[in-house]
Amino acid sequence: MTLKKEREELRQKTLEELQISLREAKKEMLGIRTNIATRKEEDNNRSKMLKRRIARILTVIGEKQVEAAAGTVAAGDAR
Repeated sequence: MTLKKEREELRQKTLEELQISLREAKKEMLGIRTNIATRKEEDNNRSKMLKRRIARILTVIGEKQVEAAAGTVAAGDAR
């Protein structure tokens, strides 16, 4: 999946879906770290890619929270 496609896909998800994706990615990261520590896995590149995916998910979650807060503030100003 290309980076642009992945970003679009993340932005289309709801906040709850993003939270689930984040939980799954963190769980996978724990497994990778465990495997690297026990020398069952030597693919550090996979770990790096997963860290970046987690960062992307967190960025989109932050964007959605800012949008929601801005929507709440704008609705409060409209009164």
